[in-house]
Amino acid sequence: MNRPAPNRAASNRTTSSRPLNRATHRALSPRSLNWAALAALLLVAVAGCGVSPTGVNDKGPPPVISGDSTIVRVYLVRSGRLEPVSVAAASGHVNDVLSALFGAGRRPPSGVGTTLSRMRLAQVQLVRYTPDPHSRNDPDSAGLRLRVFVSGPKMSRIAMAQITCTARLRPEIWAVEIAQSGSENLKIHTCREYWDLAPRNGHLPP
Repeated sequence: MNRPAPNRAASNRTTSSRPLNRATHRALSPRSLNWAALAALLLVAVAGCGVSPTGVNDKGPPPVISGDSTIVRVYLVRSGRLEPVSVAAASGHVNDVLSALFGAGRRPPSGVGTTLSRMRLAQVQLVRYTPDPHSRNDPDSAGLRLRVFVSGPKMSRIAMAQITCTARLRPEIWAVEIAQSGSENLKIHTCREYWDLAPRNGHLPP
């Protein structure tokens, strides 16, 4: 009596569908992988790339980028006249604008100069402006008055024009007072009184 041939497909299905034994299941379980095993695997991968692993080296704090962040307009001098020039400043605040004006004297752009190179900006103050009806140089509207204290040799007229007209580029500044070497004698200026120093084919603020 002939026996039927065994069904190999069914046998294979039976074999493949058998559950893994507990030891094998535990060996393949993700829970059995700990950090030490993971670190070992990473070291093997790095070594296979030809790179030797190194420890963490402390090289100090990260680099800090510093420098001027704003481009402002100031008045320098060309051929005895005021010349508007763009320079870098820490900010657009009038204190930083004037600092940039005095700093530009140490490295003026090509073709222009300054009369402030021997002077130092000592102090800048902002106060509320009150118009003086007896002064023809006073602007028509109220705003802020800028007080500038400068140390150094006696200032020329064009030096005062550089300071005054640069400050008057700021819309909130309506008048400028300039004093030298700790003097309390402050005189009000507006840029209008220096219009004769305007650049050729140009104009100055009021």
